[in-house]
Amino acid sequence: MTFLNNNWLLFVSRFSSYGIFKQLRSVSPGWVTLALSFAVGVVFCSASLAGAQTCDDGQYSTQTQGQYILQNDEWGLAGDTGGWQEICNGSATSNSWSAKWFWSPGTGTIKAYPSIYSGWNYGTWSPGGGFPVEISAQSPLPTSVSFDMTGDNEYDTAYDLFFSPDGNPSAPSAEMMVWLSYAGHNPAGTKVASAITLGGISGTWDVWKGTGGGSWPLWTFVRDSQVSSFSGNLQPFVYYLAYTTAWLNSSWYELNIEFGTEIIQSNDANGSITVSSFSAAAQ
Repeated sequence: MTFLNNNWLLFVSRFSSYGIFKQLRSVSPGWVTLALSFAVGVVFCSASLAGAQTCDDGQYSTQTQGQYILQNDEWGLAGDTGGWQEICNGSATSNSWSAKWFWSPGTGTIKAYPSIYSGWNYGTWSPGGGFPVEISAQSPLPTSVSFDMTGDNEYDTAYDLFFSPDGNPSAPSAEMMVWLSYAGHNPAGTKVASAITLGGISGTWDVWKGTGGGSWPLWTFVRDSQVSSFSGNLQPFVYYLAYTTAWLNSSWYELNIEFGTEIIQSNDANGSITVSSFSAAAQ
């Protein structure tokens, strides 16, 4: 009720400064009650409009927000059927959003990836984004994000990009993740490079190679020094895979940019992510 209290005090302060309450003393108590009831109604109405938010807790619930799609994505729910999670929309101007969860300790596998995406996701496309683009075009992939994590989580907060020889596949053929913040677990596979640098990208990165989705290759870039924000171009990561190492076929398509957090467990307490701003696209 902070919003109501603050607005009520503001209402009282403003009306007092204009002398309206002084004038109301001279009218009947009934009119005073009516005026106050109207004022409170306006405040409640304003609070309702300003606080409008939709939260979804379905396993694969989605919401369209501006040019993006939010997804609850509890793809590992079978690993902890007693857990729960919800994703909530925010501002379509800043593309803010949030998610909360409880996933039991000791269950050992990734439960979900609450996230926002631009482009493709298993046949569903966001309203905007500019995808797909051919890797060989080396199109800029500008993005920015600022986020905050709470709770004692085993997790990684990361970008996730998919690739395919088909511009609109039913499933991806390769995957790349960029970990910005993490605790309690390592990426899939084995480390294949350490402390590399990428043009125009701050920090040093370890590279892991494993398998995603049970079948396709997955490369994960792990920032050696963790951060809670990122602003830059993701294309240097793709260039490293397609040209520096030739692990990724440069004739394939870049399908999307996703950002969210993979949750394994929240250690007997609720956890959350709050994304205060996000943008991503292919140019």
